[in-house]
Amino acid sequence: MKNISLIALDMDGTLLDASLNIKPYTHDVLMKMQNDGIGIVLASGRDILLLKEFGARLNINQYPMSGYICLNGLEIYDYQENLLFAEKKLHRDDVCQVLEVAQKFHLDMVLFFKESLYVVEIAHTNRFTLQFAGLTNHSIESIEEIPLQEFNDLRKIALMQTPEIIEKMLNQLDDADYDYCRVDDDWVEVNPLDIHKGKALKRYAQLKNVPIEEVIAFGNGENDMEMLEVAGMGIAMDNSFDSVKAIADDVCLDNESDGIAVYLEKYL
Repeated sequence: MKNISLIALDMDGTLLDASLNIKPYTHDVLMKMQNDGIGIVLASGRDILLLKEFGARLNINQYPMSGYICLNGLEIYDYQENLLFAEKKLHRDDVCQVLEVAQKFHLDMVLFFKESLYVVEIAHTNRFTLQFAGLTNHSIESIEEIPLQEFNDLRKIALMQTPEIIEKMLNQLDDADYDYCRVDDDWVEVNPLDIHKGKALKRYAQLKNVPIEEVIAFGNGENDMEMLEVAGMGIAMDNSFDSVKAIADDVCLDNESDGIAVYLEKYL
């Protein structure tokens, strides 16, 4: 890569530290990049309502090249949070199919809607955190407790269990009807087949008339792998899964050590 036009960034474990903050040095470097005309694309499993608060910290609404990839590639937004593209979302029938997997492997399931989330307590792992405290949280025993109208805007499905059980589940899911991607050791996000951050990043670059070779992407989870593969340069954080490091072009310092900023400053 001789030129960088876009920088795509995963959030948890990549741009954000353990306290869900952007470290000051990383913030300053990314602001410098935007001031130099380089777009920042926040690519996350979050929806736009939750992701835009992080965009505000980087003043993304002032930089037309910047924008958002939400829900692991289901939606793309511009710098002013206008929807540019949307894939078909999961629905209640999909929840029923994923529920069978959750029951088979004894996993808790989290369903994200526009203003609320429901934790379906199958294993009672108590592993859910208040990371999404902006939503109204409900703990339920059955999806029958969820009002039918909620499924008109299902944002995301996630599964939780111990790392050992998650590993077992992923190893036994041959010919799955959905993409099951590890975001953390005990957290798996479920997406429609062939919908991922990589496909969305490629589309975003096309919308901005940017050659994909001029895109650098950073990530740490298995839901970032396609994004790292399609970008001109795909950089894995040092805290990434080994599977992510294996497909990356390079590895930078971890998210607690300003890995993105150090790499960009050195590279440029």
